[in-house]
Amino acid sequence: MTILAEVAATDIDAVEEFCGLWEKAWNGHDADAVAALCADDLVYDEPALRSTEYGPDALRAFVTHMSRTFPDYSFTRIGYYADVTRRALVVAWHFTGTHSGNGRRVEFHGDDRLELGEDGLVHAYRCLYDNKFVERQVRGEAVRG
Repeated sequence: MTILAEVAATDIDAVEEFCGLWEKAWNGHDADAVAALCADDLVYDEPALRSTEYGPDALRAFVTHMSRTFPDYSFTRIGYYADVTRRALVVAWHFTGTHSGNGRRVEFHGDDRLELGEDGLVHAYRCLYDNKFVERQVRGEAVRG
């Protein structure tokens, strides 16, 4: 694996490789692989959790929860954007999945804002999407998105 040890945008191949690993780990429902891309001091913001979490174990637990709640979930990468002044990425994606509790199909867009350290691992991860929109879909309410 190429490490994003320099300013992210200076090595587009490394950015693409990292984004591919990130996407593959999530779409493989592989909680350990997602967590392995993160540093021990990870700061993790997730709308569904409604709080800031810390460390790769929190992210590992969330991926496991997602796999149970939406067993067929997948993310389609729409694009990625690299900061030209620091090791930071935004990965834009589209989520689809079927809720295990009621069989309702859920779809929405979001962004993963990732800040990487000199070690090439994610130290800050802010996931951005409209969780109320997701909750309305799970409840079966009419939604526009």
